[in-house]
Amino acid sequence: MRGLLALRCLLQRTLNKVSLLDFKLSHNIYKIVSTYFILPICFLLFSTCVFPQNFNDVDSAELNGDVIEYSTDSNAIIASGNVEIVYNNTKLYCDKVEFFRETKIAHAEGHVRLVTDDGEISGSRMTYNFDTKSGDFKGAKIVTDPYFGSGERVTKVSDNELVMENAFMTTCDHDKPHYKITSKKINVYTGDKLVAHNINLRLGKVPLLYLPRFSHSLIDSKPRLLLTPGYDSDWGAFLLTKWRYYLNENIKGTVHLDYRERLDLASGVDVEYKTPNTGDGIVRLYYTNERRFTTGGLFQEPESPAVERERFKAEWRHKWQINDTTDAIAQYYKISDSTFLKDFFERENDEDGNPDTFFLLTKALPQGTFSFRTDARVNRFEDKVERLPELRFDYNTQEIAETGFFLKNTSMYSNLTSKTASPSEVRQNTMRVDNDSELSYPMKVGIVEFRPFVGGRNTYYSKTKDAEKYNSVRGIFKTGASLSTKFYRIFDVNTSAFGSEINRLRHVITPSVLYEFNSEPTLAASQLDTFDGVDSLDNIHSINFSLENKFQTKRDGKSVDLMRGVIGTDFRLKEHPTGGGFDAISADFDIHPTDYFSLFFDAEYDTRRDHLDTFNFDLYLDGSEKWTFGVGKRFDREVDDQITTEFRYKINPIWAFRVFERFDIDSGNLKEQEYTLTRDLHAWEMDFNINDTLNDGTEFVLIFRLKAFPDIGFDFGKTYNRQRSGSE
Repeated sequence: MRGLLALRCLLQRTLNKVSLLDFKLSHNIYKIVSTYFILPICFLLFSTCVFPQNFNDVDSAELNGDVIEYSTDSNAIIASGNVEIVYNNTKLYCDKVEFFRETKIAHAEGHVRLVTDDGEISGSRMTYNFDTKSGDFKGAKIVTDPYFGSGERVTKVSDNELVMENAFMTTCDHDKPHYKITSKKINVYTGDKLVAHNINLRLGKVPLLYLPRFSHSLIDSKPRLLLTPGYDSDWGAFLLTKWRYYLNENIKGTVHLDYRERLDLASGVDVEYKTPNTGDGIVRLYYTNERRFTTGGLFQEPESPAVERERFKAEWRHKWQINDTTDAIAQYYKISDSTFLKDFFERENDEDGNPDTFFLLTKALPQGTFSFRTDARVNRFEDKVERLPELRFDYNTQEIAETGFFLKNTSMYSNLTSKTASPSEVRQNTMRVDNDSELSYPMKVGIVEFRPFVGGRNTYYSKTKDAEKYNSVRGIFKTGASLSTKFYRIFDVNTSAFGSEINRLRHVITPSVLYEFNSEPTLAASQLDTFDGVDSLDNIHSINFSLENKFQTKRDGKSVDLMRGVIGTDFRLKEHPTGGGFDAISADFDIHPTDYFSLFFDAEYDTRRDHLDTFNFDLYLDGSEKWTFGVGKRFDREVDDQITTEFRYKINPIWAFRVFERFDIDSGNLKEQEYTLTRDLHAWEMDFNINDTLNDGTEFVLIFRLKAFPDIGFDFGKTYNRQRSGSE
């Protein structure tokens, strides 16, 4: 008997690290040995023994361990020592496990780790069902990028839901995190949202904020609370706060509560919404009963009464894709006065200081595009052109019955009213019907692509400056032709010198010529009220010359432009309204041979006055994660001549700095300088920013930014994060 047991133990040791996928094969080997050698002897000697039953295969699971035992009574496998179970995309690691083959339930203990595509749960003891992907942990920790958490009890309800009791969540991976959100119950819905009840936001052990309920989208990587303190010469000391709320996937937004020492309190709310059938949009409201304090502030007694004024912004944007061919966009923009955006939203003012209120419906048709648009003035302090309404149809360039001739047409009806800013009540209005047609016959002559065209433009005006010419039609005849060709040569160059990967070099030259003639309008522009560019059309007689140069190479099977440059000019013939001769020469170059070097350059030279009108360039050098440098020049003869520089340098893993300067060459003054010192706080980054602008004073801004969300831009500081020349 001892010999048989020893033989069985030897056989079991050889099968200790067998996978459950291979278990059936291993069991068959065991069955053959038992049937033909061991069992007959046992039957003869001990006919009362009970023999093990056959085990079933376990789908696609694998089990490995130092010691594996099989229980026929419970149809379970018991493993210990470096245990690993792999089932589909789920892995379980532990010191000891009891795995039930029929129910796919595992009872694990000792350094338990459950790893899935969504993250990892670890603890001392766990029960887990591999089929339903549900389980229960005691004293568990979870990791799901970029979040870390822990709870006295963690229950995996399903594949997509996790419940944590007496738990905390954070983005800091320290055992004692710098900050955390604690809660009695946290529900984590994988790939959707996190919902917590009775939460406390703690900085170390210090409680900062309590909320009865907190919901955070796991799809949206932006943090929930943003605080921006600082000092500005116009605002004084300020604190801007942004609380992002998330009701559900269809309604979310931001609540603003801002304090400016010299302007008093301001508040606002943003609501982003989605509807199931009528599109989505955003509403932004911001209001302040501004009190301008000449001295002191909100919490100090002023020497003189503050001047009060209500100031606000109301904005609504909505987009609706009605079907595959129809889209609608609506925008409403109301502000209290002309300087509101400059005073409170400087960046928004720089991008567009006079936002439109409009509605646009676009319908794609088989042969063109139809659009319906209305524009209305809602801010009386602005000059605006109202379109109530404007209908337009663009007929795509299409061949006429396989003749080789192509037709293009644009037809437009506009009911126009031009309103000057209040208090003026000057109004100009007309109904305009405009039709622009062009017939072309493209062909290829040798290596030259030649496209002659002829057309006309007829525009009806119900009103003109002269009442005797009401209900007039302006006519313009136009004709011309374009020629272009390509020359290229391939150079057998293969190099990685200076970090520029070149796999053969292709040089492409594309010269082109365009001749245009527009007859003198039958109704001069001086006789019309000007609503847009249609009304200011004049005769044209010119030839445009253009030369494009490209240097290209192949990278990862795709064509890459190392350099692209275009030089062009117009030669005006004598019938042109400004006289004959060459017009301005323009140049535009993009040079990007490597990932660490980029140069963008454009210029315009006035040949008639023999001087440079504009000259701009941006040069970028990227020293990987260690440093970056940018220099830019902005020259406009009629505006200014400035040079900007920006340098970023990482001193060590925790400290970095940035310097930005803007210098005015004409006046010899340093117009703006900005210095930023960045400190790595492990889970956070802190920026201390000082900005000094000529005639605007000095601004101090303190920024805290979560490293887990590097895509976050803080738009609160009046100058912080403004788009810089000479920087990417």
